[in-house]
Amino acid sequence: MTFGLKLVDRYIANEFWQPLLFGIGIVTGVWFGAEQLKSIFNLVMRSGVPLEMALTILGLHLPEVIVMTIPIGVLLGTLLVFNRLSGDSEILALRTSGVSFYRIMAAPLMFGVLTSFVSLGLNECVVPWANRTSKRLEWVALYKTELPAGQANFTYFERGKDLALNRIFYVGYYSGRDLSNIIVLDFSTDKLVKIIAASNGLWNNGEWTLMNGRTYVLSGDSDVTRVLRFDKLVIPGLGTVQKVMETGKVSPKEMNMLELGHYLDLLKESNSVTNDLLVRYYQKFSQPLACLIVALAGAPLGLLARRSRSNMGLIYSAVIVFLYYVLQSSSGAMGDAGRIPAMLAAWMPNLVIGALGIVILYFKAK
Repeated sequence: MTFGLKLVDRYIANEFWQPLLFGIGIVTGVWFGAEQLKSIFNLVMRSGVPLEMALTILGLHLPEVIVMTIPIGVLLGTLLVFNRLSGDSEILALRTSGVSFYRIMAAPLMFGVLTSFVSLGLNECVVPWANRTSKRLEWVALYKTELPAGQANFTYFERGKDLALNRIFYVGYYSGRDLSNIIVLDFSTDKLVKIIAASNGLWNNGEWTLMNGRTYVLSGDSDVTRVLRFDKLVIPGLGTVQKVMETGKVSPKEMNMLELGHYLDLLKESNSVTNDLLVRYYQKFSQPLACLIVALAGAPLGLLARRSRSNMGLIYSAVIVFLYYVLQSSSGAMGDAGRIPAMLAAWMPNLVIGALGIVILYFKAK
């Protein structure tokens, strides 16, 4: 009996691969046609980028799109497979042989776990590297030079424990230890706002040395009360600011889970964590697990279609995909705006689709 059940698992699991690859291929092609191909054609036609480099850039965008489309392929696979097994009365044969419906669900759940690990591996190991390489190649293709090592338009908000704004730091451009066009807005003094502006400066061991600048002291009604010139001004205690500046050379979109977690830890030291970064961080966990959730929901949904209406599996798949991405967009927007907790915003699509699958699974098992 044990051998028979293992054989059933292998049989059901082997049925998934073709619709999985079909779903990923179709959705990836549509996604590329709508988003990436237009950008690539613009690079070739308007900017004169060689076709080989344009195709390389296109290929580097592929892993990110595949991570987004794997859950769709998993959903399509489970729906179509269980729709076919039900239509051919194979599910009925297994049930009459004493195999419980929950035992039959072991194969799609294992399939969901496997694809979740694949999605996690791609999202953490391949996608960050591919995005960074693509960004560098696009810069080289457009400007015929290497991507600058520095960063432009750096902004950092320093807040107190009560989340009140203390200081805002702005750097027009920095590279290595050199800073250019620095502005510091100081709100720490009650009823006074101090503005420090300098054309250039240096950072070293957690302090900034500003040169050739001015300090403006404003009263509560924004009137300038004093203007002080300085040739050199040292601002100590900026170790956290400098760490954030160095880490921020890579955008959060290009970071993996560990890098983004470290970046958030630095921002927490000055209470500068934003909701959108928290949502993105929690999505690093929730998005790969979407494969498992849609497998749980797709299998019982596939059994709802009747034999005479086998195309219902595709309709159910389209409805679930639409619902998932609507939930993902709406909950993400609410999380970014602070309307709901960031963790709930990241996990809401999985919770709703998972709950739907569990309810349908319960009634089908009865």
